[in-house]
Amino acid sequence: MSQLLRIKCPSCGEVQDIPANGPCRKCNTNIVLPEDGVIQIYRMGSPLGVAVGMSIYLNEIPLGHLANAESIRIPVTYGHYKLHMTHGMNRKCKDAEFDITPENRFAYLKARLKMGLITNTVVIEPSTADQMPNP
Repeated sequence: MSQLLRIKCPSCGEVQDIPANGPCRKCNTNIVLPEDGVIQIYRMGSPLGVAVGMSIYLNEIPLGHLANAESIRIPVTYGHYKLHMTHGMNRKCKDAEFDITPENRFAYLKARLKMGLITNTVVIEPSTADQMPNP
């Protein structure tokens, strides 16, 4: 089974995970996935904050949540991207900025929760394909 792709329907705005091109599950509009590049995000498994999902914002566009030890792939066009993630009510994050180009079509990122004295911080780090979980 192949890994699902996280998309936001351009018509109704519904965020969903789909296997390939096809209709939106909410509004039935046909969705054509961009084929330029892919961003893969892996939330590293940890007992800290396990009950709360991490919210994903790519260029300030909300793309749902990421559960503990979950990995998602987001198809994107070429361009500059900023990934911000939040955890519960905490907005503190060390954002990741990167470019998707014809020479660099894949971005692999790992997210983890760094515990602090008063507040926690989401840390997003660059990664490699071999450090990502298998789909």
